[in-house]
Amino acid sequence: MSKESTQFKMTEEAFGKPQHLLAFVDADIISGKDEVAREELLENVRRYRSNGVAPLWVNWLRHRADLRFVCLVRDVSEFNDFMLDVVRNVEGVRETGTILSFGGRADIDTLLDLEMDVSPQGQMVAASIQIDVQPGMDRHCFQSLTELPPHPDVRRVWLLNCYHSENADLMLLLLGKNISALTGYVMSWVRTTPGVIDTEMSTVMDWRWLASPEDIVELCELFFTHNYRGQFRKSGEGW
Repeated sequence: MSKESTQFKMTEEAFGKPQHLLAFVDADIISGKDEVAREELLENVRRYRSNGVAPLWVNWLRHRADLRFVCLVRDVSEFNDFMLDVVRNVEGVRETGTILSFGGRADIDTLLDLEMDVSPQGQMVAASIQIDVQPGMDRHCFQSLTELPPHPDVRRVWLLNCYHSENADLMLLLLGKNISALTGYVMSWVRTTPGVIDTEMSTVMDWRWLASPEDIVELCELFFTHNYRGQFRKSGEGW
């Protein structure tokens, strides 16, 4: 049984009912098939419409020549079919890796402004930070990261739990005026937080939005506010 199939089975057995979650899928593309596979995969995801899985956006990770797309999952069993038929069935896709998040904390204002801020006309760049946390320090580390002071050149979009993943324990999405500001923020603030063992930063490029406004509102209302109702603050004031 594949790693992804095992994750889906464990999720269904553990919860026994549909769960709203976020899925981050990296598609590793075979050398020489980059353009063909990328366009076919992007078209498949763009055309996908269902009640169980809502693709939100797609990014091109240029340093790896791979695609990463984010989905709001309402039905885990349907997401399994989505992975097999829409993603892994594309010629040129060598391998996929999936990170699932069942909760976290977000700045809703920044999330809603995300499309405009990282568009070609926007003034911001984005980076995804995968964070390894020392076991036993999980809650303390998460809380400490949410309490970092505001920064004039960096905005935090979300901090997500993904402790079940082998790749990272937390995932942080940042917006900044430039890569230097993001790198400095990670080095000075994130990596010095007690409990943080290591971090890996990926620059997020070529943001292609697939979500409807209703999908983003549902993401805010059903995913984040369901877990952390009343704990958000406006942009510029932390979390």
